[in-house]
Amino acid sequence: MVEIRMEVEVCAFGHITKESERFRGIYRPFTGGPPYFLSIALRRLGSSVFVITRLAREDAYLLKELYDLGIDVLVLPSRYTSSFHTEYGRSFDERTLSVLSVAEPFHVEDLEHCPKPRYIYVGPLTTKDFNLEFVKEARRVAPIVLDVQGFTRKVVDNRIEYVDWEWKMEGMKYVDIFKADIKEASILTGAEDPLRASEILSSWGSKEVLITSSEGVYLRVYNKMLFAPFKVDSIGGRVGRGDTCLASYLHARLRGMGYKDAIVFAAATTSLKLREQGPLKIGEDTVFEYIRSNYSDTDVRYL
Repeated sequence: MVEIRMEVEVCAFGHITKESERFRGIYRPFTGGPPYFLSIALRRLGSSVFVITRLAREDAYLLKELYDLGIDVLVLPSRYTSSFHTEYGRSFDERTLSVLSVAEPFHVEDLEHCPKPRYIYVGPLTTKDFNLEFVKEARRVAPIVLDVQGFTRKVVDNRIEYVDWEWKMEGMKYVDIFKADIKEASILTGAEDPLRASEILSSWGSKEVLITSSEGVYLRVYNKMLFAPFKVDSIGGRVGRGDTCLASYLHARLRGMGYKDAIVFAAATTSLKLREQGPLKIGEDTVFEYIRSNYSDTDVRYL
């Protein structure tokens, strides 16, 4: 039985996944899932995190890296582990995602296992992972951080079909920090421009709205917009980009950084993560050094 800390900065709910991909004939298995990338980034940056996940007993080995980093994990029972396989075409932009299996969803009762957090993170992979009742009850416990990705991904015949989030108007009322990529933001709002999309999303209730793109990260707060660019000399791994961006922004806010500093910190951390496959491998000091070297002349202002 895992020893649960009485207090933790982030309690993260979501499925840790067994994944694989094939690109240009090369097959690669790897561990994934929103709480995997998010919790490792938080831990390496210096924030405390407790992960609550569901997976099959025989797949417990997927958690080794989290345990090695001292991350507390509670595994709730599931007959299956969420598992996905991606086949790429000529580029990373051409891909087909197959759903091999899906773990059981989370329930309101699962919140009883959550220690006293400053934030609860909700990281769905599919539309069925969490329901409105879970989100509403979680907000009674702590402010909610939501990565909306899974609420736009419906499993149809072992494939992912992108759909609108059915209960978005009600659900957004309970979300304090909201994150989407530019495609998901467009699905939810019908707006392709991130400034307009973030304006609509903010009007539905979320206080801080993050939108990631290939160029950088946008933040809308108090009806104003900030943008910080990614500064990358080489790209080695895109999987986990959004999770790392959200984790680093959350870490910055937990450390008392203002919105401008937090969005630059998130962009810099994500830039460093993009260099390599897998989760974040560096700490806070390296990020600050990268900011001094690469962002000193970057004018981050309200748009």
